[in-house]
Amino acid sequence: MSDYRITVIDSPGEWEKLSGPWKDLLEKSSSATIFLTWKWLSSWAECYLNERRKLFILAVYCKDELIGIAPWCIHHIPLKFFTFKQIEFLGGPEAGSDYLDIIIKRGKEKEVTLCIYDFLMNGVPARWDRLMLRDIPSDSLFLLHFLTHIEDEGKYVEIRKESFCPIVSLKEKHDSFLSQISSHRRQRFSRDLKILNRNGEIEHRYLPLKKDIGTTLAGFFSFYKEKKELPDDKLYLLLEKFLSRCGDEEAVEIDLLKSQEKTLAGLLHLRYRDTLSLYLMATDKSFNNKVSIGNILVGLCIERAKSLGLSTYDFLKGSEHYKFHWANGGRSSISISFPQKKIIPILFVIKKFLKNTAKIILR
Repeated sequence: MSDYRITVIDSPGEWEKLSGPWKDLLEKSSSATIFLTWKWLSSWAECYLNERRKLFILAVYCKDELIGIAPWCIHHIPLKFFTFKQIEFLGGPEAGSDYLDIIIKRGKEKEVTLCIYDFLMNGVPARWDRLMLRDIPSDSLFLLHFLTHIEDEGKYVEIRKESFCPIVSLKEKHDSFLSQISSHRRQRFSRDLKILNRNGEIEHRYLPLKKDIGTTLAGFFSFYKEKKELPDDKLYLLLEKFLSRCGDEEAVEIDLLKSQEKTLAGLLHLRYRDTLSLYLMATDKSFNNKVSIGNILVGLCIERAKSLGLSTYDFLKGSEHYKFHWANGGRSSISISFPQKKIIPILFVIKKFLKNTAKIILR
């Protein structure tokens, strides 16, 4: 593979220079999501990277063409007698980014995967102890080729089932999404909406956010923090930085359900291509305990997404009941742990094994 080379991006300045090619490659990949955009991950990095987590982005080139990006960092985990160096995805777990993956030009998945594997094992083995990829889509082509290569070489890898992302496909040729659901669910939705309207007219407000609408974002987070007891402001800062990078692009939107100017429920969506993703949700559960206010707003948002011609409404990861009330499909993810055959990773794996064994014995 003499035509292939890898460059390590380990500074914000170098990373910013890659923003244009990053966007172009993501569009050519089969893993394009908002959580893999340069705008999202660089905003996340400003909020969550620190002295213990350093950039370790791998840019894969075929001659002079960028064909692969591994959006990683190295997490230096202090233990009692040594420091454990773990490669992880940028974007998680703090901000709940989903569908994290290696960005690869379509048709080059096998070549890029083998190139990254060889680079990790033979190019920079001293820089890491374990590769820990959390919540990677189970249908990832990088994952398929990576696990196959590990198996062929007889190496050890731990695979663990992770989350499930319920989705609503809106591709059916109907004018209305509500006409697609069962008559029972449709009647219940109409009934609940009528119950809410008895207390005053219910209004659904759709607010697309741009970089100059900070007060709308601040207002949503004030409501969100009150209802969800948000522990810190980093999530707000992440979205604020992301909005500033998006400019006039409508990548974030807020939907509110109001009655006489009182906010009953609020949803914050992320929009990318033809997908609308539900990222944050908060409801006033004290308003009316006879109906699910959040469910009403979700139904209205799905209906609006359908009217806009979007193909997918994505609930992202989570097993909350209301998601499965609407979903008609979904995507699963797994995590893989791949330690090197060195003393520190071996000690780490043994320690973890003993800890898990003790849990089983003490149950």
